[in-house]
Order: sequence, then C-alpha cells, then structure tokens
Amino acid sequence: MSSRTTASLYHMIWTHYRLPFLKVILLNLVNAAVSVGIIAYINHTFISQPVFATLSLLSLGYFSALIALLLITTFLSQYALTRLGHQFVYELRTKLVKQIIDTKVPQIDHLGSARLIASLSSDIQSITTAFVRMPELVQGVILSAGVALYLGWLSLPLLFIIMFWIVMTIWISTILVKHVYTHLIELRAINDFLYQDYQSIIEGRKELALNQYRAEKLYADEFLSHAKSYQKTVIKSDTFHLSAVNWSNIMMFASIGVVFAVSNYLNIPMGVATTFSLTILFMQSPILHAVGAYPTLQTAQVALDKIQSLDLADYQAEFMTDRVAKDWHSISLTDVSYRYSGINTQTQNLAVDVNNPDDILKSVNLTVRRGDVVFLIGANGSGKSTLAKIITGIFTPTTGSVHVDQDNIDSENNADYRQLFSAIFSDQYLFKQLIGNQGNQPDAALVSDWLLKLNLQDKVSVADHQLSTDKLSQGQRKRLAMLLSVAEQKDILLLDEWAADQDPAFRRVFYQTLIPELKALGKTLFIISHDDSYFEHADRLLLMKEGRLIELNAEERQRASTDAIAMLQ
Repeated sequence: MSSRTTASLYHMIWTHYRLPFLKVILLNLVNAAVSVGIIAYINHTFISQPVFATLSLLSLGYFSALIALLLITTFLSQYALTRLGHQFVYELRTKLVKQIIDTKVPQIDHLGSARLIASLSSDIQSITTAFVRMPELVQGVILSAGVALYLGWLSLPLLFIIMFWIVMTIWISTILVKHVYTHLIELRAINDFLYQDYQSIIEGRKELALNQYRAEKLYADEFLSHAKSYQKTVIKSDTFHLSAVNWSNIMMFASIGVVFAVSNYLNIPMGVATTFSLTILFMQSPILHAVGAYPTLQTAQVALDKIQSLDLADYQAEFMTDRVAKDWHSISLTDVSYRYSGINTQTQNLAVDVNNPDDILKSVNLTVRRGDVVFLIGANGSGKSTLAKIITGIFTPTTGSVHVDQDNIDSENNADYRQLFSAIFSDQYLFKQLIGNQGNQPDAALVSDWLLKLNLQDKVSVADHQLSTDKLSQGQRKRLAMLLSVAEQKDILLLDEWAADQDPAFRRVFYQTLIPELKALGKTLFIISHDDSYFEHADRLLLMKEGRLIELNAEERQRASTDAIAMLQ
C-alpha cells in the first residue's frame, strides 16, 4: 500500500490558497467591524439616550449608510469565500480526473468504476456543498469575535457569564455533532455499495430482464438492504444534527433571560442589558448558521478522505508525448512473470517464484520484430490477455524486463512506450472522436478509404472528425474501433479476438484483405485469434499454455491449422 497520508480540508486550503484565504479573512474582519459599528451606533443613539431627543434625519442617514455598508461588505466577503471555495472544488475535480487518467490500469481495475464514480459525483458534491456553507461558518466565527470585544468593553463580567453560557451550549452541540460525523462515515461506506448496486442494475439490464429470480434477489437481498441501511443511518445522523441545532437555538433564547437575571443581580444598567439582549438576537442567526454549517464541513472531510484513499497517481499537469524512438527494430520480453496482486501491484516489490502456480505468466520470453504479423492462441485463462497488456505496457511485469531494442522500459519511460500501440481489446470502449498521428487531425483520405474497406460507408459518416453514430452491432462497433486505430497511425496494432465478433464473410475479408492492407501501412500486428483456417496469414504462431509461451514450429503450425483446439489441451 502507498504510504501517502491524508490531509485535512483546512490544511489543504491553508497550504494551497493561503493568500486568497487571508484576503477573505480580511474582508470578513471588515464586515464584522461594520456589524459591531451598527450595534454600537444603535446602543449610543437609540438606547443610551432618549430616542426622540436624538432621532433626526442625520442620525437616520448615518444608520442607513451603515446598513448599506453592511450589505456591501457582507456580499463581498461571501462572494470572495464562495469564489475561493468553487475554485478549490474545480481544481480538485480536474486534478482527480487527471490522476485517474494517469493511474496504472491494475489499480483502476482494483478500485472498480463504482467507487471512482462515487468519488467523482457524491464526494465532489459534498465538498462543493461544504464550501457553499463555509461563508456562514467563517462569518459566524469572525463576527462573534468582533461582537465579543465590543460587549466586553460594555461589561466584562456580563460578557464572561454569557460566553460561559454560549461555550457550554456549543460544547454540548459539538458532542451531538460528533455522532453526526460517525454516521457520515458509515453513510459514505454504504454509498459505495449503492453505486455498485446501480452499476449491476444498469450494466446487467439484459440478464436481469431474462431472469426475474436474479432481478428479485439483486433488488431484495442487496439493493434494499443497502438502501435500508442508508435510511437508518441518515435518520440517526439527521436526528443528532437537528438536536444540535435545536439545542443551540433554544439556549440562545434562554441566554437573554440570563442577561437580565445577571444584570439585576450585578446592578448592571438596563441599557447595557438591553444592548446585550439585542446583540444576542442579532448574533443568533450567524451563530446557528455556523453551527449548522459545521456538519457539512465534516461531510466534506469524509469525502476528501475517501478521495485520498483511492491511492491514485500523483497529479501531473502535463500529458506524456510520443518520445519513443520511431526507428525501433524489436520489442523483447525477457523472463517476464506476472501475478495479480490484491492492491496496487505497481507499488509492491514482490519476490515471485517463477514456478509458482499463482503466476499468470511464467518466465515468458518473446521478441517481436518490426513488421511481424504474430498470431497468439491459447485456452481461456492461459494468460493471453495478460500478455497483451504486458506487451502494450498497460501492465508492468512482476519480474523480468521489457526492452525496445537496447532500451529498458521502466516507470520513467513506460508512458512513452505505450504510445507505440493501438489496441482493440475484447472489452474495448468506443470513442466517437477520431484522432490522427501524434494527436493531429486524422488523414481524411485514409479515414474515407478505410470506411469503405470496413464496409461501414452506409452505416456511419464522419463530420468534423466525429463518428455520426456508434449504435451498431458488436461486430460493426469493432470495425469502428479498427477505423479509430488506423486513423491514429501507430506503429503496432494489437487485436484481442477482434474477428470473433465478425460474420463469416467479413472474417474472411479481415484475414485475406485487411491484414495485408495493415501490413502495407507499415504496421506490426499482434493478433489473438483461434481461427485456425487462417493461420497461414501469420508470420509467426504462438501458443500460450498455463502461463507459458511457446512458439510453434512448421510442423506444429500445420497441426494447429488443422485443429487448433487439440493444441490447447
């Protein structure tokens, strides 16, 4: 596991946004000063002296000016903090997506799409909500501090008593909020299970339609169980949250009675007691909003912890470019073994016995020369797809090495090495945008020519480098994937059971026409296939058996061409 430690939300803001945050604090201090000024003006003009003796158009004008200034400073302080918050969320979202792009495929496979989608949606939303509420917390804290200074100037003993009352109120509220935090952690864990249920229901829709027993079990035994757990936990969380808010609300009202009771006992002037009471009423909303905002910040911290627990690649703004030598001659695998590990294979240095049956690949040695047309056969689970991912650099060997000519491929240049390849895997994702060599615009003539070769000219059109549709049969979607791969003009094309989804007529076209066409384009082809009728079109025929790679000689190729299934036994 990675030793990366998680950072608190506050630490991240202070570390990366210190100057903007200090500006926000300054604006809130000005806002607090204006608020205190209004309270002092009311006390001096309307409470401490006879109202009708001091009430004039000038005093009302001053009061109106203070109110206008309060509106302006309140807006500016809230706007500055809101803008800062959404900038933080924007950068967090964009960095998270870039980290997912840069993270090695085995780690993404281990995490699963449901967990990643949960972080990209609900976790980011939780952090966004927290920043929307953060102005209430910041303004409440700063305003309370400013008002306390003024009230202390009026009567220090009364301030201490009221502060004790409010601190006691907030302390009990904090105890209640701690329970909220505990339940929020549980809710976030349940949310992952719910996203997995959603994924199963959406992606398994055809299978569920064909088997209502399976649909009922998924719905009743898994989804309803998780939904019920979420309901119970969120009710507990909201109950503690509401209890904290109601407790704070009632105790703030009760503090007004405490003010007058203590003022009478300490012979404090009624004007001072009235000012304290009005100030408490004035401060009740900011304080309660601050208390109410705190749980959202706790939710955001839970969400941030979840994001950081994904153990994604470190953020890098740049994308890797094609820096691998274009005049390469061979790619070699030397004593390559691979074992699937539970978590983050790339961060572990495993001492692997090459004879261990848990290894998917065992001491594989292979050299692919530029221009080769290589076919690979093997039974299910023999390691064919794993070998394909090792060759393309998507997986990193557990032991052994990969070389391009004399250059060793390691973590420093692996991303560049991958740029040599286009690949169509069995579970390929079909993008609708065509991209040309090194990210440039695709060659329009090449794309048009291959639309005809793939017999898609009546199904799909290309406008502004975009496919008009991808709503086709699986075999035709594989042909669209071929079109995208050809447009990329990469040196090497890897095809994983590509022809298996084609009808017999087009399968013949693929082997007899398209392979020579691809070779004429200068491509090196690595094809996983079991179409023994067409093995003659391969320059080399490889067999993967129980994780070991064998290259078949002329006699063995003849036997495989006659009955490939027998060779897999």
